[in-house]
Amino acid sequence: MNRVAKSTLALVAVVAAVAAYLLNGTFLGSLPPIGFGWVTLLAVAVVDVLLALRIRAAISDGGIGQDRSQMHPLTVARSAALGQASAVLGAVASGIGAGLALYYLQRLGELAVAGAELSASVAVLVSGAVLVGAGLFLESSCETPPDDDENGGLAEPA
Repeated sequence: MNRVAKSTLALVAVVAAVAAYLLNGTFLGSLPPIGFGWVTLLAVAVVDVLLALRIRAAISDGGIGQDRSQMHPLTVARSAALGQASAVLGAVASGIGAGLALYYLQRLGELAVAGAELSASVAVLVSGAVLVGAGLFLESSCETPPDDDENGGLAEPA
């Protein structure tokens, strides 16, 4: 499994920011308020960090394997996929938060809703960025450590 590229995450965030800015201007009256949806992003980030710490401990202790007392290798692979998905979701959320914050910041004096939604937009931006970091941390925690031998696991030449 390849690691998610940081340039891909940046592109996703920019596209989400532009889309949020444009769509918010078009559908401003029919969109629901942002509210506290950003708390869910922080909860997922906490789960990602706790899982990453658990996986790091299992890898360093040699606790990855097929035994019931060990963490199954498929669990680690699924956690890596969760880390990638979390990073992409965080990039989308931070892009949406940035687009909405920019929209409301420009219209702070003319829209009554701009003051209330600006703080929620910034919260979405920050929690999305935290989720990106947690997802990338989880993804990097699922990598296998390098081999200790000099030949990379190959037999010694005779």
